Amino acid sequence: MRRLLAGWFVVIAAARGAAQTPYASADSALAAGQPWRANQILAPLLAVPATRTPDVVLLAARSAAAWEGWQTVRSLLEHETWLDAQFDRLGRRLLTDADLAQARNADALDDALAAAVVDGSRDNEEQAHRLVDLARAYDRLDQLDSAATTYRRAMALLPDLADWLALRAAGVTADSAGRAALYASVALPAALPRIPWTEALAHDRDDDFDGAAARYNALGAHVAGFKVEWRGATTDSAKAAIGAGLAQLLRASSNSAESRDALDLIDQVNPPMVRDDRLAVARRAAAVNRPQDAVDQFSRAAVELPLADKDRVMLGTALGAVSRWPDAAEVFAAVHDPAYAGEAAYFRARALLRANQLDPAEHALHQVVRQYPGDTSAASIALYLLADLAIDAGEVDSARADYLRLATRYPSSSQRSHAILTAALIALERGDAGVAIRELSHALDVHAVPQETDASRYWLGRARWQIGDTAGARQAWRELLPRGPESYYAVRAAARLDTIPWPVITTPPAIPPDSLNGVFARAARLDALGLDMEARFERDRLSGDARGTDAERTGEAFLAHGFMARAAQLGSRAASAGAPKDATLWQLIYPLPFAESLRQTAASESVDPLLVASVIRQESGFEPHATSRTDARGLMQVQPSTGRDLARALGFPDFDPALLWIAPINLVFGIHHFAAALRRYPEVERSLAAYNAGESRVNSWTIAPLTGQRRSADHVHDPIDDPELFVERIPFVETRDYVRAIIRNQSVYRMVYGAPSTPH
Repeated sequence: MRRLLAGWFVVIAAARGAAQTPYASADSALAAGQPWRANQILAPLLAVPATRTPDVVLLAARSAAAWEGWQTVRSLLEHETWLDAQFDRLGRRLLTDADLAQARNADALDDALAAAVVDGSRDNEEQAHRLVDLARAYDRLDQLDSAATTYRRAMALLPDLADWLALRAAGVTADSAGRAALYASVALPAALPRIPWTEALAHDRDDDFDGAAARYNALGAHVAGFKVEWRGATTDSAKAAIGAGLAQLLRASSNSAESRDALDLIDQVNPPMVRDDRLAVARRAAAVNRPQDAVDQFSRAAVELPLADKDRVMLGTALGAVSRWPDAAEVFAAVHDPAYAGEAAYFRARALLRANQLDPAEHALHQVVRQYPGDTSAASIALYLLADLAIDAGEVDSARADYLRLATRYPSSSQRSHAILTAALIALERGDAGVAIRELSHALDVHAVPQETDASRYWLGRARWQIGDTAGARQAWRELLPRGPESYYAVRAAARLDTIPWPVITTPPAIPPDSLNGVFARAARLDALGLDMEARFERDRLSGDARGTDAERTGEAFLAHGFMARAAQLGSRAASAGAPKDATLWQLIYPLPFAESLRQTAASESVDPLLVASVIRQESGFEPHATSRTDARGLMQVQPSTGRDLARALGFPDFDPALLWIAPINLVFGIHHFAAALRRYPEVERSLAAYNAGESRVNSWTIAPLTGQRRSADHVHDPIDDPELFVERIPFVETRDYVRAIIRNQSVYRMVYGAPSTPH
């Protein structure tokens, strides 16, 4: 294919005329792996009819296709009249790829038929790509015989990928003998386990509902089995049986992914269900964080009969999760069963607080403490929240009293550790270092702070230092150092001791074995053909087969081929199995994602690239295609709406959300956005907290520190005295742990890569 493309480039180069310099720059950018840059360069040419020539349009479409900007490809090509007359119909093939990506199946078939026509010479790889596109279009339109024939034609052109194409062909072949012949040709280790799945699919495509369902169930794919049965269900009783079966699956399932698939199917087909089954669906939806499904199913069940109080609690929680706070408060208020009343009363108070009904919320929290003193969960967390509200109001003595009441009355509370720590920190901030020392020492001696042992030891050192006991302080901090660079408090202790107990690693990583290169090369070609599922199966087999300390070598291969998320997972697997944390293993677990782009982009924004890598580790785990429940995308989890604004500011034409899955672009957008967040506050700790929880929350935490002396809102962005104390003051566990983790990550990155920070 590269030889053919080179031939096209010669033809195109001869025709580019007045646009030679920008065209050549765009061509070079594409060849250098920067297709988005090529689109930027070509935008002015495309805007002027005189320079919007076919060669410019085609180069722009090729560039957009390289970053999966399928809407951009379509807008460039769909009205062009030269697609079947120039460039060996490459434009038509690119349009087919866009059709398939956007599920425009009828258009895909038309474009694929035109693209597959051979007007002259074409190499096997390129023609196979067009045949695979054509087969996929036939497949999606249920023209199965044509799909099977076309997949076989592609097999003949690509013998080294024939196993996967054989499985594709078998999946659309009705004749069992024909499928058997295709299966007999399959030998690749990653492809062989897919044969029974393909056989189930073939029965599915042939409308053998019972046969397909039986095969899916034998493979453990029960939701797929129900989906097939639904297609074959013709009576109300059959549909009701499927509804009952799905409900039973959700009752029994401990697999979150399977449960979500079952919930998706229920949303799609809406099977009839009896009330008890609907309740089972609602309860499982709540358990796997599908709150809207839980709300819908509980609400439908409540139409028939009032909900039990246990289910009311779950419904109220789900209503809160979809931000229906007044409705949640109302549902919680209806709970009277003593087994759930305390929990419901607390959740009602929290719902009122989230609905911005502050006085009723505080009153409700006090009621929880008074009315349900024996409910450890409800009363202790109510006290914890009352203490936090007291800090917000500048009433830190009241907050400290609530924390100490919690610690004394509820020794089994999950909030106890942080309550003891925060009470001591309030004393420290109020000038009572001796009280802080006494309370923290006692808590450590009696193991009262299991979730905050390191934090308590660190702050015990800070308190001792404050009274001039430098030896005692140093001893407390030295006890943290063996926790290593992956402990936030060990990092803080090392800084206090002015030491670097973990030496910078200078040994280069080992060179991965060549034996796996063929698998990665084959997977890359499958990706290029649009067979991304098969490519994933190839890589999954490699990582799945990596056991114990051998996972390290496989991880090296994944890292060498650019799969950093999988490399980090394999590195952690090897470390858990006892592999020594040498230079190679550290660099697997803490890779520098897309290092050149990361360093260049970070430098352009005056941000420490190792801090950015630390954020990426927490945000996406190094997965370029990571997508959150709120649709934040890519390495740095940029929202499409934020990306659109950044695109305008940074000069990216025709923003497409798919750009956010392209690692170097995500880095450009994400680092620019992150740099702006860093500039909001003088301290990285507050900036990180704002990046995670929002600027308004950080401002409120800044205004009300543990001293009780409220800060003026006009000076909320001025430097604070003690960023470390600010971290402990963060009331959200998720945000507090996020900031701690990134500070820790940055320390490890400095140890592993030895690069100095860039001031920001």
